[in-house]
Amino acid sequence: MRHPLVRRLVAHCGVAGLITGLLTGLLTVAAPAASAADITTDLGVTFDSYTADLAVGGGRVFVSATDRIIVAGTDGNLTGGVVTGLSDVRELAMNADATRLYAALTGSNEVAEIDTASLAVTRRIDLSAHPCPSTLALLGERLWVGYGCDDPGGVVGLDLSVAVPTPTAVGGEHLSAPVLAAAGDTLVVGRTGLHHADMLVYDIGGGTPELRGTIDGTKWRMDYLRDLALTSDGATLYSAADGPGRFNRYDTRTLAVTGTYGDGWDGYPSAVALGSDGAYVAAGRQYGSTDLTLYDAATGAKLFAADKPDAELLPDGVAFSGSDVFALLRSSADRLLLWRVTGVALPASTLKVTAPAREFIGSPVTVEGRLTRADGKALGLRPIAVTRRSVEGRKDPIAGVTTRKDGTFTFQDTPPEVGEVTYQVFWDGDDSYRRSDASVTVMIRHVSTLTMDGPQSGVAGTPVTLTGVLTAGDHPPVRATLTVQRSVYVDGVSGKSVTLPPVSVNDDGTYTFTDTPAVAGRYDYLAMWSGEATAGPAKATHRIMVE
Repeated sequence: MRHPLVRRLVAHCGVAGLITGLLTGLLTVAAPAASAADITTDLGVTFDSYTADLAVGGGRVFVSATDRIIVAGTDGNLTGGVVTGLSDVRELAMNADATRLYAALTGSNEVAEIDTASLAVTRRIDLSAHPCPSTLALLGERLWVGYGCDDPGGVVGLDLSVAVPTPTAVGGEHLSAPVLAAAGDTLVVGRTGLHHADMLVYDIGGGTPELRGTIDGTKWRMDYLRDLALTSDGATLYSAADGPGRFNRYDTRTLAVTGTYGDGWDGYPSAVALGSDGAYVAAGRQYGSTDLTLYDAATGAKLFAADKPDAELLPDGVAFSGSDVFALLRSSADRLLLWRVTGVALPASTLKVTAPAREFIGSPVTVEGRLTRADGKALGLRPIAVTRRSVEGRKDPIAGVTTRKDGTFTFQDTPPEVGEVTYQVFWDGDDSYRRSDASVTVMIRHVSTLTMDGPQSGVAGTPVTLTGVLTAGDHPPVRATLTVQRSVYVDGVSGKSVTLPPVSVNDDGTYTFTDTPAVAGRYDYLAMWSGEATAGPAKATHRIMVE
């Protein structure tokens, strides 16, 4: 199998090949990218699988990593806490008051109960009759466990209020351990490893799961289901699956799709989580150009996007912590990383930035913009981080940019090189408003010069030869062609201007053309070059009096 980052590059290039056009002038970015202020923590383990999980609660983040559970604070930093002595940890689930953590142990066919204060394993629930427990869904004192290895799997329910819970089967067999979600009076069991992944919806309001219906994977084109999330009342379900390339929203009563988020261009959906009582959807993707996207749950609008190009997001690896989102990544060096993206669930801010589409080398570029709330009201004095990125990828910071009281800002910069330069403007947000960024691209061009020389006088019917030199900056352009117009004035009256045949410029920038004046008069010649991407236009004139 190719490394995931190789597959990401292939997917990204496939999309990039469809993008054409040049973005100039005004550009507003509604879904800003993550900044360097976000924290990515190496969890200290080499990791070559895709089965890690995380649970957030009580001011801490718990991460499963093969034979242990690593503990970090919600600031993204390691606390030093770790739970060891575990065999092949898969999914985690935490109770409502964050005092107990449950871990599916595939290697020992158990579910471990862990005291989150002491990090001690307080109970091991034997599931040897249901090998390879892998997925979990916890609701109150009821824990559902999805299991399955090489043999057919299934789902069992555990009553955690008793000392030794007895597994109770839910439904029939599954090809592999199903994905689970439970909330309100609803339990959803999603089939995995299938091109058409059905999702079985159970009513658990009466204690014993009763099948309410099936969300048809064929009808909704659900291929290779990765993750599920339910709203707190259990009425709305969100899914992440390879196909159809977007995140779907379902009504768990009607079993119909009621909304979608994103499309297949950004990568394969692999993780989904809900925040702020279901107001936001955090969507994780693999093998694409975007790792994490935040959507408005009601409208489907994209609010935020972030990516870690040197790492891949893990399935089921996204969780909210207040206004922050945590995600699990596997780096290109096979290290397990915890990524904290801050403030994504705060109210939005908006940055707008403008600049001229083109400017000549040596001339200052004036960039203007404005920072506001989403409703257009100014945020007052705020520091703005600005970076100039060259076409070669070099990044140079531009210091000292601050908004005025009305949110506007202006700065000037003189790029040292010819080519496209992109000004990336970023506001890091605060405790009340989400970060935002924007960018604008300016083409920096050479100043071109064109000369034209020839005789000052001539005789009607006799050819005249005109010559000149074209330069773009300090060198001649490649394969340039000039447009030449001739205007004739006889007895002070202007005649019709005529465009002569195109004139090719030699490799050294010189050119020559010949014209034969037909009648006596004043002949004005105008040579023009339209320029190119990195060089501006140029023109030259010459006058001949013909007798």
